[in-house]
Amino acid sequence: MKHVNTIVSSHGKTEISDAKPIVSVVIPSYNCARTIRHCLQSLRAQRTELPFEIILVDSSFDGTELIVEKEFPEVRLFHYQERRYVGPARNIGVKQVKGEIVLFLDTDCIAPLNWIDQMYRIIHSKQADGIGGSIENGTPLSITGSVGYYLEFFRFLPYDDTPYITSFLIGANCGFRKEVFENARFCDSYDERRIGEDFYFTWQLSQQGNNIIFVPSVSVKHLNRKGLLKVLGYQYKLGLSACCYRYYVSPKIMRHFIKFPCLTFLLPIVMVPWIGSFVLRRLGIIELVKFMTMFPLLYVGNFIWAAGFFRELLVKKSD
Repeated sequence: MKHVNTIVSSHGKTEISDAKPIVSVVIPSYNCARTIRHCLQSLRAQRTELPFEIILVDSSFDGTELIVEKEFPEVRLFHYQERRYVGPARNIGVKQVKGEIVLFLDTDCIAPLNWIDQMYRIIHSKQADGIGGSIENGTPLSITGSVGYYLEFFRFLPYDDTPYITSFLIGANCGFRKEVFENARFCDSYDERRIGEDFYFTWQLSQQGNNIIFVPSVSVKHLNRKGLLKVLGYQYKLGLSACCYRYYVSPKIMRHFIKFPCLTFLLPIVMVPWIGSFVLRRLGIIELVKFMTMFPLLYVGNFIWAAGFFRELLVKKSD
């Protein structure tokens, strides 16, 4: 395994150096050969004078690690034969970081040219322990991709506003001071069905008194899943996940759902218009019109999400 650090000049020219990194970018990776080039190229193109390193924790079997080894020698690659889920992969990466600031990016995300500089500057200027940015639709011409985007990321839509304190950040675009990991880590118990360890992790940090801030103006593009079956299947996993973390962070509300699980299937009636209100307030009327043309698929997707939530409720009820 080759260990090098990357320094990127203000003109976007990449140079390799042994300088100690100030920022460490950790990326969990699993079967992402389709998107990994876009992700890593966006980091290679960063316009920053901050020394930074890229740590990729990979357990793919689609040749992702071969692409990285051949085309991105500056990346510190940790490849595993056995699957490492997102939470454990992030924990492995954190153990290897050398920077004072740890940023997280997903393999299906494209960072803007000034992403590292922005995240580093905001953490220090806001005296934050952790910050998270927003998610931009990277597949705006795909109907199914946009449906998945609205349903998954509606709380994290990009818009110009001042940062504010929150309890939840999304792992695809976030960063923390290294010292927060002395008392917290991503949950290792989440498996393939239960995603959402990022929500649970940042909620734990906020409960410990850490200053956690959402910055809606700093966004990354998300290359969404496309294809109806893929999108609906992932919505089911998101429903499972939501039930898991809400069981801990909203116990009073969850008691009602555990007592009356069928209430779950009423949620889409409320949630889809609620998501529409986020789209209107943050993206504007034109985006809302686009959103409304997808109503049938949005309701189907949210119903599948509710089915996942319901399934996990039955598990909780039987425990």
